[in-house]
Amino acid sequence: MNRPRIATVAASLGWVLAATWVQLMRRPGLRVYDVVWAEDGGVFLNQAMRHSLWHNVVTPHAGYLQVVAKLVVQPVAALPLSWAAAGLATGAALVVALISLLVWFRSGAVLRSTWARVLVTAIVPLLPQAGFEVNAAVNDLHWYLAYAAFWVLLAPPRSVRGQAGAAAVVALAALSDPLTALVLPAAIVGIVRAQRRRIACIAPAVMVVALAVQGWVHLTRAAGYRASETVWGELPSIYGLRVLLSAVTGDRLLGPVYRSFGLAPVAVAGVVVALAVAALLWRAERVARQVVAVSLVCSVAYLVVSVGLRGTGGFLDRAEFSLNGSRYAIVPLLLVWVAVAALLDRLRPRAVVGGVVAVFLGVQVLSDWGAAGVRAGGPSWRASVAAARSACAAPARAPQPAPLVAEEDGPYAAPITPGPDDVTIIVAPEPPAGEPLLFAVVAPCAELRG
Repeated sequence: MNRPRIATVAASLGWVLAATWVQLMRRPGLRVYDVVWAEDGGVFLNQAMRHSLWHNVVTPHAGYLQVVAKLVVQPVAALPLSWAAAGLATGAALVVALISLLVWFRSGAVLRSTWARVLVTAIVPLLPQAGFEVNAAVNDLHWYLAYAAFWVLLAPPRSVRGQAGAAAVVALAALSDPLTALVLPAAIVGIVRAQRRRIACIAPAVMVVALAVQGWVHLTRAAGYRASETVWGELPSIYGLRVLLSAVTGDRLLGPVYRSFGLAPVAVAGVVVALAVAALLWRAERVARQVVAVSLVCSVAYLVVSVGLRGTGGFLDRAEFSLNGSRYAIVPLLLVWVAVAALLDRLRPRAVVGGVVAVFLGVQVLSDWGAAGVRAGGPSWRASVAAARSACAAPARAPQPAPLVAEEDGPYAAPITPGPDDVTIIVAPEPPAGEPLLFAVVAPCAELRG
């Protein structure tokens, strides 16, 4: 192995480790490696503790397959139960770090400036808006996988071997979330720009097949989810608030700004962004225009479709504004930053442009670093496992509550009824007093006594 290749491997390894560590250390309060997130434990870990990998991979949750989540969680079930939180969070953070590394290598085919490539790469583990509920959560990896699919479709590898790798990426992304179909327009740009167009069609074709599998699963084993009714006229305002304005303010300032001024800043941000994009596109080269257009189209589509399916209730509640549902803005925000990178990629002086963008985003990252997320309050997994171990050692135990959502049972996620020698370990978010238990891990006492 020659020196440049050794340097590349070493730098890649260093970046993956650093990006993984940063995600594990985000947010005040309890660290993510000591808190098990809702579906991560209540659904996926319960499944992995009871069934084979193949059974779990082909078993849908909420009406669709989540293959990558199942692949990440299955090895964690083989670890001591006290290690589960650290294993789940580290596995999720590592996948995101690897996706960011993939973006670095693929972005070189589209972006010329080093700073622009750094932007679209570093924003993956550092996105300020990811800290509230998405950071290091296995259940939310499908958002990042869609971003990975976008890049391998936008900048397709030239060789058959490279396309095989790209096909694996898009297949895993599509088999983890059918909404990944919304980044397929990137394949149009990728194929048009490709020198070997037939080869460039391999990954999109594989993605279509994977999406067909998801469609079959949804039609035959659908489990509907709708948090509220959808008011379609609210979707432009939601996009402006949770994507455009949030990209300017960061999540920590978004609430105070919205509560104080309502949608007026959203309108201002929309006008400013539209004028800036129009002015920069006028001077941009053809490739940049294509990238900007497809990035923004996919960004809007991802927010409109995902929130439209979920329901618009709560997003525009000004008096009691919260960041709940911020996961729906992850892909739209990542793609907005792709558009920014493409628009500013060839402006000079590059060092100044890159520096301004770095300072702007750096301020957001530092500001949001200290904001509490939904997992900051626990419960602590280590403390919960210790309490469960004590409960198992007691001569008489109170009846254990059954979580409302646990492993898959038929077409719906169903509770696991704890047996006489099982213990229920509550995971985040812990329900308020008096409310039913939603997510929990049901574990055999025999494992805790061992």
